Amino acid sequence: MVKFKNVVKAYGNHVAVKNLDLEIPEGELVVLIGPSGCGKTTTLKMVNRLIEPTSGSIFIRGRNVMDLNPVALRREIGYVIQQIGLFPNMTIEQNIDVVPRLLGWPAEKRKRRVYELLEMVGMEPEIYAPRYPNELSGGQQQRIGVLRALAAEPPLILMDEPFGALDPIARESLQDELKSLHSRLNKTTIFVTHDMDEALKLADRVVVMNQGEVVQVATPEQLLRNPANDFVASFIGKNRLNGDSLQSVVEIMLPDPVTVHPQMGLAEGLALMKRKKVDTVLVVDEERKLLGSVAVETLNREHKWARTIGEIVNQDPPLTTIRSQASAKEAFELIVGENLKYLPVLDENDVLVGLVTRNSMVGALASAVWGDVSE
Repeated sequence: MVKFKNVVKAYGNHVAVKNLDLEIPEGELVVLIGPSGCGKTTTLKMVNRLIEPTSGSIFIRGRNVMDLNPVALRREIGYVIQQIGLFPNMTIEQNIDVVPRLLGWPAEKRKRRVYELLEMVGMEPEIYAPRYPNELSGGQQQRIGVLRALAAEPPLILMDEPFGALDPIARESLQDELKSLHSRLNKTTIFVTHDMDEALKLADRVVVMNQGEVVQVATPEQLLRNPANDFVASFIGKNRLNGDSLQSVVEIMLPDPVTVHPQMGLAEGLALMKRKKVDTVLVVDEERKLLGSVAVETLNREHKWARTIGEIVNQDPPLTTIRSQASAKEAFELIVGENLKYLPVLDENDVLVGLVTRNSMVGALASAVWGDVSE
């Protein structure tokens, strides 16, 4: 699909990328990783000619990118960046369909594609399509950035640290969505990150770079088992290589629990629980501070007289919570000792950052003992 052949990029006497040879097959998700200045972003941007190589060749499906019109080339390639770059004066629908519009797709086809993509990431088209970017959270805006890259059904997606500016909860959620989208759509993807955990989670293969050179190309499993040299071992990190036991509650929690605001209607809450397949939702305010929880039984019982979640949030028993600075051992003891189904995790400002469940606890223990077998 993509082939780098003896590619060099130099700025005067400084060589940013040195004699790069790399092949990326159709449908593979490859992550480029390394320290700042290693050449990973330069490598990515040479693919769509935002940066042009000094020498060597880059081929996409056998075509040398230097033989192609750069504007036409970029319209054939999805591109997602950290800054998102949504047009503030356009609706979400208009932001997503901007490339199909440039390519001359009929209006009805564009609309179908926008709605299909929004549904794919769990954003109700009727609600979100007419909104503007400033009405969305940072995580939602980045989802739209990803959907825009997919809109024209390009065979190749380039992603330059797309989740780097997001909070840990939104970042984890988008990583999961990207893995799901990739498994369904099978798009060839080149992804740049400086986060080894992100690389190990997402990649079919990881390309480790240093000082403009490729140091190792390997699957996550191969990378962890056989780092090529001391630099790679150090960059991966001692804890990952040694499989040290879990220390923090953050390592065993689910980072994106299902939440609702107190203003939400009961019927909408029930529909959300059915869609997410949960029997309890956590109620948070606009700053994600935990207000309580509501079980499906309470919603069913009170729906005749109550209108909003806020009217019934205090009817369920008070929640046992745990701080994000606590140890995993404390979470285990609370879950088992108090026979809890779940344990909300709060930071020092009482903001909800995650949820420990019996399943997440067992999964974390299994991962610590046997390694991550879910990839």
